[in-house]
Amino acid sequence: MDTAKLDAFISATATLRAALDRFVDEQRTVSQAVRVRKWAELEQAMAKAGRCAAQVSAAETGRDKAWYALLESLALPPGTTVARASMELPVELRASLSDAYRELRLSAMRARIENQALETFVGVEGSTLTRVIEELYPMRKGRIYGKSGKTKEASPVSMVLNTAF
Repeated sequence: MDTAKLDAFISATATLRAALDRFVDEQRTVSQAVRVRKWAELEQAMAKAGRCAAQVSAAETGRDKAWYALLESLALPPGTTVARASMELPVELRASLSDAYRELRLSAMRARIENQALETFVGVEGSTLTRVIEELYPMRKGRIYGKSGKTKEASPVSMVLNTAF
């Protein structure tokens, strides 16, 4: 057994885990900026989150390559699970592979939960704003027909929204 390939995979999972954790921190900054409606901070936070997302993508590519190299060294097919791969390792090395994978899954779960929370908040806020605008401007709902029966554009009425809204 070539332990260098196992070490490379464990190192790659640690790198990916760290990148995911940085991404989660930046997503929290994005969420906070949205909740307090600080749009300049939101733009900066989104740029940082984008850079972190690129780092996550690069780390995932590295983890993927290390995983397939490990599977190749164990003479296992590409679709092999971590549990199955760990059974091919010496007993004293199994826990390190399982622990690395479990910690990676926890980091990925945190990232997914943070993204879902932000998506839900923005979706609720957006639908609330849409409903309010539809109530304020009922003439803009649906299609508008002229005297000839053809559809026409709604008259351009200016709309100013307070940032506290």
